[in-house]
Amino acid sequence: MYQQRACSGLLSSTAGSAPTLAGSRRRERGARLGGAVAPSANGARGGARGGGRGGVAARAASDRSVVLEGLDAIGVVKKIASSGRVFQSVNGRELFESLVEINKIKANKPEELMRTLADATYGPSKVEGDEEGNFWKLVFTVSKANLIKANSEGLNEVKGNGGSYFPVTAVQNWCMQSMRIQNGIFILGLVSMVFSGDFEIAYDRILYFDFDRLDLKLGPLAFGFDLPANETRVGKKRPFFVFLYADDEVCIARGRGGGIAVWKKVDRQYREDEGVYV
Repeated sequence: MYQQRACSGLLSSTAGSAPTLAGSRRRERGARLGGAVAPSANGARGGARGGGRGGVAARAASDRSVVLEGLDAIGVVKKIASSGRVFQSVNGRELFESLVEINKIKANKPEELMRTLADATYGPSKVEGDEEGNFWKLVFTVSKANLIKANSEGLNEVKGNGGSYFPVTAVQNWCMQSMRIQNGIFILGLVSMVFSGDFEIAYDRILYFDFDRLDLKLGPLAFGFDLPANETRVGKKRPFFVFLYADDEVCIARGRGGGIAVWKKVDRQYREDEGVYV
């Protein structure tokens, strides 16, 4: 259940129809972040001279309005999701506000959703002959409660970032060849917990799935077992993702629980470096 809640959602819209964030709000946000980096007594920005974490965060904060200015909501999500941790950390609020806007769109059905999500031989980053499907790292989640509050009471009533970056490495795999889903958590390449099961796509935008197996790895030890069937979870009663957006770089999804999640696509090099599905 934890895995299913953690990775709720997906529905798709085209980038061209994505909403544009209010420029004035973004500039105000940038000014607040930039103003948070106070000059030190000698006139230099605090922390910047040493090149430490504070200096890196300060530069990311001061540059963020320039980097994100002019991007629509989809562009903001893609830029932040594909950036490094420091840039992500100072732009969580922008990511949340963009997702709130995207969630309001009456989106068109995504094109080639199955192949985009689950066929590694399709799209700009295709790998010929690859039959493992595509792998997507969970980046950011927003709860149903925060979405409702933002829509009913206004964005300012939701405090903090509005959502959260996933604290550990969680990567999902869809494979069109086998029609199987894998949903795993990985820690330092030594510990992993992977749920797997069948999936299907209906109405060109809804992905239904259920897990029937759990595999665990603890250092050199690896073992797994089949999960008992749940007779009540059949058809439309299964967990599902409704896709808000999907392309060769990111997926944005709403799950059965009503929250939204953002994933970014990762390649084999990333998986080998992080010990993910290898």
